[in-house]
Amino acid sequence: MPRPFKHPKTGIYYFRQKVPADLRAKLGDRIISRSLRTKDPEQAKLRNAEEVRKQAMSWEAHRKGPSPLPLQKIVALSGIFYREYMASLEAEPGEVEVWEALLALLGRLDGDQEALTRWYASYVDNLLLQHSLVTDDHSRGRLIGEMHRTLREAAEQQMKRAQGDYSPDPNLARFPPAEVVDQSNTRPSTQDHKPSEANIWALFKLWEADHVADGKSAKTVGDYRQKVQSLVDFVGHENVSQMASRNIVDWCDYLRHDQGLTGKTIKAKYLAAVRAVCSVGKSRQRITMNPAEGVEVRATRAPVTRSQGFTDQEALKILTAAMVDPAELGRRSIENKRAIRWGPWLCAFTGARVTEIMQLRKSDVVVDGAMPYLCITPEAGSVKTGKFRNVPLHPQIIEMGFLEMVRGLPDGPLFFKLDDKAAADPLAAAQNAGDKIRAWVRSVVGIKEAIQPNHAWRHRFKTVCRDVGLHPEVVDALVGHEDGRASTHYGEYTVRALGEAVCQLPRYAVKA
Repeated sequence: MPRPFKHPKTGIYYFRQKVPADLRAKLGDRIISRSLRTKDPEQAKLRNAEEVRKQAMSWEAHRKGPSPLPLQKIVALSGIFYREYMASLEAEPGEVEVWEALLALLGRLDGDQEALTRWYASYVDNLLLQHSLVTDDHSRGRLIGEMHRTLREAAEQQMKRAQGDYSPDPNLARFPPAEVVDQSNTRPSTQDHKPSEANIWALFKLWEADHVADGKSAKTVGDYRQKVQSLVDFVGHENVSQMASRNIVDWCDYLRHDQGLTGKTIKAKYLAAVRAVCSVGKSRQRITMNPAEGVEVRATRAPVTRSQGFTDQEALKILTAAMVDPAELGRRSIENKRAIRWGPWLCAFTGARVTEIMQLRKSDVVVDGAMPYLCITPEAGSVKTGKFRNVPLHPQIIEMGFLEMVRGLPDGPLFFKLDDKAAADPLAAAQNAGDKIRAWVRSVVGIKEAIQPNHAWRHRFKTVCRDVGLHPEVVDALVGHEDGRASTHYGEYTVRALGEAVCQLPRYAVKA
């Protein structure tokens, strides 16, 4: 379901939805937007849900084609305009001269149907669209004429107010109630009232339940939700049974040509998410066809112009900058400064993903015997493979005082503050901490080349491991990669064995 849009200046929430792909030839490639008339997020969600329902009816009406409007509904529509117009000017109607000028202009429009159409068409069409009405040219012309009459009455009443006359408005009694507009002219079919098992969010819930039960990454749930939402926004509805393969193809083209995503991203992330969700729906007999099945996206590799890992010079530049006096890091939180101080160093010597480092808790730093290690576990937030691993600490990290720093902290996360928000979503807090490091590498250290500011440590780590001759299976055990072979899951690498490998990694010659 499209989320309410909060206006950045006024704070008022709006309903916004893109015209579905199959209606763009008729309605144009545009976004439907209207105010939800509230600044309260919870109220906005409720009103937005109702607007989504009404808009779905509007799209369906456009698909079915035009039907005539009875006079009662035409007058009721003009009454909606009248009430809103009068309410907007109730406190301050302005000067009498303004209304005299408007009435004179409206008089010049009398009898000129072409001029009336130009004057009122845009508002009339939006009014019909908001109320899920698609009508014929004759009914539209009658509504334009009724709107002209109604605006004249509103102008005459506002002129009275401008003169200080706030007596009861005699015009209100002639308009039918607004509810008349949304009453259907036809009896709804039984099918319209059946709960739809083909709703894509119902299928998403089925997929999510299986995904969580299998112990897989919680981060993937959020990623898939965003991809599914993208499809819903594009097609304009949530019913999978009304989605054809062509809709999926058009969506992929939109992502590539309008949104600028690469074929690889669309294929591996967006299309994969929708295909997986619909596949679950098909296997559970909620839908008979997976519209994403058989859809292909050409994914060409982008030209590679440099290594994906940091060079020696780049690595030294970042690690040296990380050792700066915390006072020089500006008005950052203590936790953020700690993340900048230790995050790059830990990534450099573990090859871990930055989020895996940022989600570490005090209890995940284990001093057990001669080889201290980090326990990288999905219990702390997220691990892509869903499996814990123990990564020994390099001697240089220990000598720099990492263990002493950890011992001086209270129980809980090392690199973000455990407030109510972080407690509710520690993964998001860890990702935010990683984003702060990424921004620091770009803006302060000045690494602006086409390289990922955090993930490049992971590429570099594997390169360094190859340079010193570490066995590929040992390296995979350290970084948490899987090679797909069943034999890899037999036995394990102990902290002692991995520690011997880590100690072979060269030190970084930084200036303290």
